[in-house]
Amino acid sequence: MTQTLSVDAMVRSIGVLKDQPLLVFLGAGASMSSGMPSAVQCIWEWKRSIFLTNNPGLERQFDELSLPSVRQRIQRWLDAQQRFPKEGAPDEYSVFIEECYTRGDDRRRYFQEWVKASNPGLGYQLLAELARRNSVSSVWTTNFDSLVARAATAHGVTTIEIGQDSKERVTRPLALGELQCVSMHGDYRYDPLKNTQRELAEQEAELRATLIPLLKSHPVLVCGYSGRDTSVMEAFLEAYQDPKQQRLPLFWTQYGDAAATGDVARLLETPGNLEPQRFLVPGVTFDDLMRRIALHVTPPDDRHRVDTILDRFKESPTTQRAAFSLPNLPVSGLVKSNAFPMHPPGELLEFDLTRWPARGTVWAELRALGEAHGFVAAPFRGKVYALASPQQIQRAFVGNLASEVKRVPLNDEDLRYEDGTANSLMRRATALALAARAGLPCDHEGLIWDPSNSNKHWVERREWIAYWAVILQVKTVSGSLALVLKPTLFVTDAKGNEAPRIVVNAVKIKVLGYQHNAQFNEALEFWRGKLLPEHETVLRFPDVNEGVKFSVSARPFFAKITDERDASVRLSYKHERLASQVGLQIAEPRLSFLPKSGRGTAFDTHPIRGLMQDRPFDALLTDTGIATKIRAALISPARDGRRVSEYLGKLQEPVDPTRSDEDYLLAFPGFSNAFKCGLEVTQPGGKGFVGLDEPTDWTTASARELGARIAAAVSSLKAAANPSVIFIFIPSRWSALRGYDVEGEKFDLHDFVKASAIPQGVATQFLEEDTLTHPQQCRVRWWLSLATYAKAMRSPWALDGLDKDSAYVGVGYSLRHRPGEDGNVILGCSHLYSPNGLGLQFRLSKIENPIMRRKNPFMSFDDARRLGEGIRELFFEANLRLPKRVVIHKQTPFLKEEREGLQAGLEGVECVELLQIHIDDTLRYVASKADRKGALQIDGYPIHRGTTIVVDDATALLWVHGASTALRANRAYYQGKRRIPAPLVLTRHAGTSDLMTLAAEILGLSKMNFNSFDLYGQLPATIETSRRVARIGALLDRYSDRSYDYRLFM
Repeated sequence: MTQTLSVDAMVRSIGVLKDQPLLVFLGAGASMSSGMPSAVQCIWEWKRSIFLTNNPGLERQFDELSLPSVRQRIQRWLDAQQRFPKEGAPDEYSVFIEECYTRGDDRRRYFQEWVKASNPGLGYQLLAELARRNSVSSVWTTNFDSLVARAATAHGVTTIEIGQDSKERVTRPLALGELQCVSMHGDYRYDPLKNTQRELAEQEAELRATLIPLLKSHPVLVCGYSGRDTSVMEAFLEAYQDPKQQRLPLFWTQYGDAAATGDVARLLETPGNLEPQRFLVPGVTFDDLMRRIALHVTPPDDRHRVDTILDRFKESPTTQRAAFSLPNLPVSGLVKSNAFPMHPPGELLEFDLTRWPARGTVWAELRALGEAHGFVAAPFRGKVYALASPQQIQRAFVGNLASEVKRVPLNDEDLRYEDGTANSLMRRATALALAARAGLPCDHEGLIWDPSNSNKHWVERREWIAYWAVILQVKTVSGSLALVLKPTLFVTDAKGNEAPRIVVNAVKIKVLGYQHNAQFNEALEFWRGKLLPEHETVLRFPDVNEGVKFSVSARPFFAKITDERDASVRLSYKHERLASQVGLQIAEPRLSFLPKSGRGTAFDTHPIRGLMQDRPFDALLTDTGIATKIRAALISPARDGRRVSEYLGKLQEPVDPTRSDEDYLLAFPGFSNAFKCGLEVTQPGGKGFVGLDEPTDWTTASARELGARIAAAVSSLKAAANPSVIFIFIPSRWSALRGYDVEGEKFDLHDFVKASAIPQGVATQFLEEDTLTHPQQCRVRWWLSLATYAKAMRSPWALDGLDKDSAYVGVGYSLRHRPGEDGNVILGCSHLYSPNGLGLQFRLSKIENPIMRRKNPFMSFDDARRLGEGIRELFFEANLRLPKRVVIHKQTPFLKEEREGLQAGLEGVECVELLQIHIDDTLRYVASKADRKGALQIDGYPIHRGTTIVVDDATALLWVHGASTALRANRAYYQGKRRIPAPLVLTRHAGTSDLMTLAAEILGLSKMNFNSFDLYGQLPATIETSRRVARIGALLDRYSDRSYDYRLFM
């Protein structure tokens, strides 16, 4: 039986053993954060090198070595040679390095390059400090990198280095303050390296003979070592052969949480009748482990040296933040916002209550009192704040005031947080004041409507009335406060009762969906005339003598757009004066394909046109026979099997686009003609088909049972047919079983099945009735074929123009709650994208110490540091080097703890960009164009995709969604054709890259969602995919160290 011990329990045990110096045994995993590859990474690099030198020309298709699909294709080729060990065999390391580099001197040079580029990381520096304190007396390692000795010497520790040419030193007694550093396989600087099985077998027994008694006489800590060396493991097994004689502990740590196997499992086994002294400690990295131990064993008043080391890893580049700016280019256009400058009041009232309303009712009760007495109030940190007169407060809270009513200053910083108390008060007061001035009704929150302008609509077989309305928001724009007016609808029934949300949404889609650029401008001008009739509208709220005064300008913010590619326009003096903002038009990013003939690179901005004129990015996999066809299995109700199988067979048939799709879609030529790859669809009765029986009822238990049956079918198909992708058809008659939310228990059939298939590495594609019967079959077949190709671990295109030395990461969170568990477990989801825009892997990890702010989770320093280490590891696995630059996208702000933790985890990365990205739901800009005389007119199309506007030093707007071109370069195309687009708000929390680069990267990553054949998504794939995976990831049981191919979540 193997005894598992938590990291914190092990640290406490080491703490009480402080009079017994540790023997530390290190493997290659300890050096990864210092820039050295692990043993597994070396093996895969050698395998790839062997594969590519035997299959020249496929380098681009095998760039991303961390992807399971890439490794599987390499391994299948190696297995077919019938002379290499199977994956995971204990002799892989020695066999593949000897095959890759036959000459011993070549092997030495291979490692020499790595060692020269490496530097002792955090873990090694803290290990040196522990040695200086005599907490560690001896470090044994299978590594060649001399990082222990280099770190120890730098910290003033005398090191006794022992290698193959100095074995006699191993028996020399150590003086106080000396550290024994033993390189069992040699030191690249002095010794012939011991790599191959033959060389290791010939290794002198003297070092092992000395190691055995030391293992018996010291507490032993093993870190970063896989146990793959037979000679080393023989020494461990001999030293610990009798559990009854073991008095000091052995702690075998590992990064993941997988069970021990092979010799390691044998070593850690303890008979059930004995108290364990040997432990498996999962879920910890070398750097994290050394940090925990150093902080625990060092007294707080003697931590100066430890703190100095830790602080060194908190320093820039996450403390560097350059201001956003754009180059001075010719003006090509002008855009008008729906944001109007305002001058807020300089004060508000503050007071305390003797009796507060019941918890959960404070906001509602304060709002009700305010409505009754004509003011607005809200709570914040144990106080009440209000825009009111003192007399109103005295009357409303008579007998319940615990303090005097004070006037306190109100500044811009208080108002900049749109979900903050001060901003809420300002928004509500402005809406009430403007509504009263215009004689219009208001909902006391920010919605004003006009009872004299309405239309009737039939929805759900009832008549509803839609009134013209406007929603108000207060936000900071270009460094000053602004009132945003967004035209909308207020929908009621005939009696004036507010309509249900489903009805409101249906009416808005029907009406506002066609409120394009010119129509939106007309609606905005209507409300500007109603609410802001004067050049500067001065308001008083409440409208009493002691009410506060503020004003709103009737002139909105304008931005002049520059672009060196378009014809320039001359702005009038009036427009120049109003254009306080400057923007730039970014070009549409290009996608990379394989040319129709040859092995170069072809480019196109349109994904479908690129496939049709050329070939998929990885078409050489088909050409060379490495992956010639995609095998599709099917799970469906037994009675629907034939119908669904026949439909999937039609994916090989051509179909033309409907008239509404002709501006974007090309005719679908059939799967094999489009992707230059075969598609083999199973038939009912074949080994790739599982038929499901009809449900007997529609209860929640039946929904869960259906999920279990489909999950079991996925497992059986994986074993029997090993398909590339499994289609799962859920007919409309089974819709009641697709999920439920009853009494706090949620179940989603799609997510449940995905979560069961992902750990098995099985890609699934759900089909619905609408897929089979949709009238726009050209669109459906393009989209379904793309998903099938991508889920078969193929890459239809890559992104051109990204920095080859950069890594792109999306970070998201999800809450996981299960019956019987206390509270929520918060999972962090990081998705790494490569320099060609291809998604690599998702990593899910538990956020151990979340910081909650406004119901949003944030990472502590340690959680952020672990995330940074994970990013380093994923990129290193793919490229065997650290990126020079890491760009991290997140939808929430980066707290100070997150910035410092990420810097510590990304130590060695030259530039770290921390970008908060979210869609602004209310801010809109109306596009203009120059007529033949050069005068500016409202454009019929919305603002162009790729438009970037600087708001302030740390904030910019980027239109990922907007007007562009599709099939015809001289004809505008607006994807979705709905209303006018909202911008993304980019907030920089760290980084020095120029805004044009950041915007172009986000624009490019919006084209890398293989779940859609749209020209782009409305968010970069880093954000979009992390949001999607967070939902499914919350259902995965084993998430602490697992990495998953992102296509499994599609």
